[in-house]
Formats: sequence, structure tokens, C-alpha cells
Amino acid sequence: MRRAIGAAHFLRGGIGSQLLFGLVLGISLSATYAVWHNARQQAEQKLQTDFDFRVRETVARIEQRMATYEQVLRGARGLFAASAQVERDEFRNYVAMLQLEQHYPGIQGLGYSIIVPKADRDRHVKAMRGQGFSGYSIRPEGEREIYTSIVQLEPFKGRNLRAFGYDMYAEPVRRAAMMQARDLGRSSVSGKVTLVQETDQQVQAGFLMYLPVYRNGLPHGTQAERRANIVGWVYEPFRMDDLMAGIGGERAAELDFEIYNGETVSEQAKMFDSHGTPDHGYTQIPRFKTIRHIRIADHPWTLAIHSQPAFERHVNKGKPKFIATVGIALSLLLSLLAWLLATDRTRALAIAEDMTRELKESEMRFRLMADSAPVLIWMAGTDKRCFWFNKGWLDFTGRTMEQEIGDGWAQVVHVDDLQRCIDCYVGHFNRREPFRMEYRIRRHDGKYRWIADAGIPRFDDDGNFIGYIGSGIDITEHKQAEEALLRANAELTRFAEISAHHLMEPARRFTIYTQRLRQRLMALHEDQEINADLDTLEGDADHLRGLVRDIQLYLAAGEPHGILRLEDANEALAAVEQRLSSRLTDLDASITAEKLPQAMLDRPRMMDLFAVVLDNALRYGRPVDADSRLLIHISGERDGALSRYRISDNGAGIPAKYCRRVFEIFERLEQGSKEGSGIGLSIARRIVESRNGSIWIENAPQGGTMVVFELPDGK
Repeated sequence: MRRAIGAAHFLRGGIGSQLLFGLVLGISLSATYAVWHNARQQAEQKLQTDFDFRVRETVARIEQRMATYEQVLRGARGLFAASAQVERDEFRNYVAMLQLEQHYPGIQGLGYSIIVPKADRDRHVKAMRGQGFSGYSIRPEGEREIYTSIVQLEPFKGRNLRAFGYDMYAEPVRRAAMMQARDLGRSSVSGKVTLVQETDQQVQAGFLMYLPVYRNGLPHGTQAERRANIVGWVYEPFRMDDLMAGIGGERAAELDFEIYNGETVSEQAKMFDSHGTPDHGYTQIPRFKTIRHIRIADHPWTLAIHSQPAFERHVNKGKPKFIATVGIALSLLLSLLAWLLATDRTRALAIAEDMTRELKESEMRFRLMADSAPVLIWMAGTDKRCFWFNKGWLDFTGRTMEQEIGDGWAQVVHVDDLQRCIDCYVGHFNRREPFRMEYRIRRHDGKYRWIADAGIPRFDDDGNFIGYIGSGIDITEHKQAEEALLRANAELTRFAEISAHHLMEPARRFTIYTQRLRQRLMALHEDQEINADLDTLEGDADHLRGLVRDIQLYLAAGEPHGILRLEDANEALAAVEQRLSSRLTDLDASITAEKLPQAMLDRPRMMDLFAVVLDNALRYGRPVDADSRLLIHISGERDGALSRYRISDNGAGIPAKYCRRVFEIFERLEQGSKEGSGIGLSIARRIVESRNGSIWIENAPQGGTMVVFELPDGK
């Protein structure tokens, strides 16, 4: 009879209960999906950040390596400039001291190629054969107005013997780079070539770097003078695979990067592939990829970088998977409970026994699922005392449930973390708020491990608070990596600060003793060339001091130099204008300023911020019309909880494609310029970003450049 009554009630309430079941299930699954999707996005974003960092690190390593090799060429040119004639033994000893194979991987050698006019070719060949090179000749054969010949190339053995006497000027790609180096008077890199040193085995793409050598004592300030007075080139041949060896560091297998000659990606232009041949076992499209354009000695290279399976495996899939599993299970449980509660009292009485059994089974399933989850789960009641821990927690600590319940779990918490852990737990518990904290607990083997523990308050159907449920994961390796990175960054910053401090005094003495040397030499003999050389030395010394000073400012820009409070920007600007007054007079420039708002920034860095931006405007904001005065205007306003400032000039402006690059350290729009250190706007960006602000460049109303930066109030 009871079953018949329950069946009748079930038929009457079936449609409504099914609708409620579907609604609750849909809402629960939607919430589960949202949480799962958010966890997955966080994991992806973390990996994306790591990928971007690795890309920047790889690009920086390539640029730094090539800059170092360019300095080797400059040293070789200095050898020729310091001697009327560099003998073969002198050149060999010089290159041997460099130890190219140990310190400069990828360089096939360091060579010298001279210009041989057509009329002097036979005499040159005869002279070289007279030095003991009986088989010497200029290759390739043929009649040309101008010949060049590689007469010195060290180490003079192995592959390099094949290049002796080779006329690089006869080959179009090499000739273009040699002509550019000659006309501009600086380093030049060729396009993709096959070196004459290559054999039939393991052929690699190559390129060459040239630096012109001019006749000693003759001018080469203009293009015409450089063409008239060039005698040859010092150069370095490179094999790409050898050059890029080790560039990826210890985690090189996680990224694949390819280098292409020029600004396009094509198989013909490919110069290097870090993985050589494709991984045919990996058919998926890379999750992360990017294209970067760099310039080596003003020659464009394109880098195509994408992630490998080893890198993508770093993504944390455990947390999203656990959220999905628990969410689906809880959604089904909530939907079932909603369906059961939708039936009337008679139906509830009829199925009370079944429901009790199902609830017990659900609890068993939940505990089974919780015990199988790869996290440490705990539950606490309204009295703040824990009454249950999953198997993962007990296995991790090696303790029993009886030892852990109540406040027993605190016995495995590290003594240095215990009070902070309890304060966080009790404070959030009293406010019924979710929390997340990190602390160390003792593992079953006696070692302490870092745990990231997240607690969530629990409420019953009537909204009554019934306790907390929490889960923790082992983040020890992550913490160790963070600490190692912080130590490395601190050591690097400290090294840079000490280096800059110790460089400042030699730079100052460099200036002083150059001035003393000028006085003594000019007292003995007034020589315009000596005076010009001393001007160059003194200018370089002043430039070096400015560079060291700007490096010190850059290193200090990220931390406050005093009390962090709302600072009067007008007073800070006035002090900077006073400091620049003589310079403004010399440049016939003027600064006008409106009433500026206060900003949450310490006074010294506020002055540094205005100083570097104004210095940049004075250096590069000169009007196109030489008869016009440089006018700088400063304005600002409050916008909610932040202060915004604008510093504009009436100069020529900056092309849009460079508006972000100028904030990178050592970036200049004019390559080779010695004006400024190339750090100024980087200091400004570092100060602003240390306050979670933003800085960018816009076109000024009067056609020049306008630097805009925002500083939020929050501490």
C-alpha cells in the first residue's frame, strides 16, 4: 500500500521534480565549468608567461653573443691602427691570445682581407709567393677592376686553409656587406652564404661580419674619405650551428627556434634550426609560438620560436582535473537532492529509507573520491576543530586520523609557520571568508614540505554556517624555484650595483688624467691631432661616467628612496627645472607647466622621473626648423585614484613603430649615436611600473612627442 501511494505521488510530481533536477544540474555544471575553465586559464597563463620569458632570454643571449664578437673585430682593427704594418707573426700571436675556440664558439677564425688594385695584382701575388706560399693565387680567376684577398686568417689550419687567397669581393652577398661596412665605417653582417671553409660533410649555413680598416693617419669622416682611404677589412666567418651551440641553456629541449636571414620566413632564408630535423612523433600544433625580428650589426634576422612537448608538459593539469571531478560529482549529488526534496511529504516518507542509504553511498563515494584525489583535504566544524582528513593527508603526514583530528594537525606544522597559520585560519573562520595560505608541514619521512592550503566556508540549505572544507597541494619545488630566482636576481642586482660603483671612480680618474695629459702635451708641443684625440678620450670618459650614473639610477629605480606618500609634483618639477636651468639657456629651450596633481611616490624618484623625461626631450625633441625654439609643455590631472602627467615637445616626433622600443634599455632610434646612454626612458618605465603604473608615447598636439605616465594611489 505504501509503495502504491508513493508511486501515485511520484507520477503527480514527476514533471516538476524532473525540471528542478535539470535546472539544478545545469546550474551546478555551469558553475563547475566556470571554475574548471578559470583554473585551466591560470595554468595556461602561467606557462605563457614562462614562454615569453624564455623567448626574451633567448633573443638577449643571441644579441649579447653577437655584440661580444663585434668587440673582437674592434680589437683586431685596433691592432692594425696601432701599427704601421702588422706582421703575420704578430697577427697570429694576437689571435692566439684571444683563445677563440674556448671563449667564442662559432667563430671559424679571425682574418684580414686587403684590397688589391688590378694594376698591382701580379706584384702582390709575386710578393706573397716570396713569403713562402708558392701556390698562392687570388681566387676566383677572372679580370676585375678591384680584387681583394684573404692574406691572414687565424688559426691558419684545417678548414681555414681553403679560404687563403679568396676574393670575397667577387661574390655578391659578401660584397654587399663589405661595401656597407666601408661606406658607413662600422660593422656589417652579410646575408646567408656557404663558407669556403665548408667541406662535403655536415655543411652548415654561414655568414660573415666585417669591419673596415683605413690607412693610418688619413681621414675617414665622410663616405668619400672612407672609400678613398680603405685598405681592407678585418672579418669573422661564422657557421650557424656552431655559433648557436648552447644558446638555449639547460632547458634547450623545451623550445625550438629557427633563424632566418632577412625579415621573412622561408626555407631558402633558413640559417639555423635548434632541433635540426622535425620531431615526427609530435604531430600537434605547438601551443605557444612567436616571431621576433632582431638586427645584428644593422642586418635583419627573423626568429621563429615555438614550444616543444617537454615545455608544454609543465602545465599543471591536476588541479583542473580535480575540480572537474569533484564538481561533476557534487553537481549530480545536488541535483539528486533537489529532485528528492521536490517530491511531497508522502513520497519523502516512502523513500526515506532509500534516500538514507543513497546518502550514505554518496558519502562513501565522496570519501572514496576525496581519498583518491592527488590533494590533501580536510574538514572542520563550527568549533574550528578539524574532524576529518582524507587518505592523501594521512599518507603524506604518516599519522592516523585520531592523531590529526581536533587540533592535532598543528603538531606537524613547522614552528616558524604555526602562529601565522593559526592567525590566518582563525581570522577568516570568524569572518566566514575563503582563505589561501602557505606553510610547511612535516612529511612522513621527517622532511618539511611547503603546502598551499585553500579553505572555503560551508553552509547548509538554510544558509547556516556548518564549517570549512579545505584542500592543499605540495608546492615545495615551486617555492624552491622562486627562492632560487629571487636569490639570483638579488645577487645579480648587487653585482651590478657594486660594478657600477667601482666603475665610477676609474671613469672620473680617466677624465682627470686626460685633462692633465692635455696640459702637459700642449705645453710641449701644440698638435691639433693630439688635441682632437684627447677630446675624443675626454668625451668617451664623460659618456662612460654618464652611463654608469644612469645604470645606478636604473638599478635603484625599482625601490623607494624615502617615505612613500602623496608628493607635490609641482615642487619636484621646480627643483628639476632649477637643476636644468643652465642647460635650458644653452639650448635656448623653455619649459611651461600647468598646475600638477599630487602622486603617490617618494620625492627622490619623482624628481628622477621628471629629470629623465625632460633630459630625453632636450636631447631628441629639437624642432625640424632649426630657427625654432624647443618648447616643452607639462600638464596633468587626477582621474579617480590615479594621477596622469603629460610632457610634450614641438620636435620631429617618433614613428609609431618605435614608440614602445624606446622604453627598452639601450634602445636608440639613431643607431651608433653616442648622445645619451640609451637608459633614460628605461629608468622612467622602471619607476612607473614599480608603482603598478603605465607609461607610453603619443603624438603631441603641436606635432612633436608626448610622454604620458600614470601613477595610482594604492600603496
